[in-house]
Amino acid sequence: MPLISVVIPVYNEAQNLKTSLPSLFRQVFKGYEVIAVDEGSTDGSLELLHHHERAGRLQLLQARHGEGALAACNGGAQRAAGEWLMFFNARDLLLFDHLSRMAEAIARHPDIELFINAYQCISGQRGLVKVAPLPQGVLSRLSALTAYAHADFIHPHAACLRRRRFLDLEGFPERYPYGGEDYFWLKALCELEAIHYDDTVTSLWQEAEGGPGNGDVLPPHPAQDLLDPYRQRLSRRERRQLLAAVNRKLLDWGMENKRRGHSVRPTLAALRLSGMTSELWPPLLRLALPQAWSRRLLGRSK
Repeated sequence: MPLISVVIPVYNEAQNLKTSLPSLFRQVFKGYEVIAVDEGSTDGSLELLHHHERAGRLQLLQARHGEGALAACNGGAQRAAGEWLMFFNARDLLLFDHLSRMAEAIARHPDIELFINAYQCISGQRGLVKVAPLPQGVLSRLSALTAYAHADFIHPHAACLRRRRFLDLEGFPERYPYGGEDYFWLKALCELEAIHYDDTVTSLWQEAEGGPGNGDVLPPHPAQDLLDPYRQRLSRRERRQLLAAVNRKLLDWGMENKRRGHSVRPTLAALRLSGMTSELWPPLLRLALPQAWSRRLLGRSK
């Protein structure tokens, strides 16, 4: 039985798969299975996946077109045989020791249910960026929420979660058209007493162009729906960091709406004052004020 099940949702990713799959198949750790879930590809992705299935490199499942990547991930998780789950994107690239470092950390910390490795983002505008350097080792719930309030330090391919815990958390929420992954990982941080973080970069993520929604109006980020369920379950300090994390995601999407020429009033209405931190005030000013005013005001404050 494999230790880790790697689930790949695929829809028209033939060119990216030609680069990303070899990085997965060349892992020095061999105790894993690959489950690819195709969502009705028409660009040759399905034929490529069939080729690898015939070679014994992966198990291929097919999902109905239109259900979305999160539904594909949930379907793959249901079929997985491994005790641990990792979700892989066709734009991801793994270094050769990605899974081996995960497996070693799992063996050293049998009570931990979520393991995170550092990753780098390949951005067309910013080049190669290391995301959210954090201290190596076990992080408490408070430390993990504090880290998420600063940056998206969790990416699906850089996270390994116990399968039983994933299913107990009801998997990725398919009801949200965008932002469901962020919602899930933040929910996991609220549920778990501790996680493990490895500050060695073992993977690369290529940032998608255009952001979520392809120009549509983005609603307030679904992470705000976590506030009421965890209001009484977290400590005061943990609750404040959850509020800050939610505000950060709201501001990120609000700025994207502003860039697209849409109203930012829903974002401003959704923000919680008690979750505002010193580093969130500048983006709030950029969001609320006309661009020329915010640039002038923030320039004076430096």
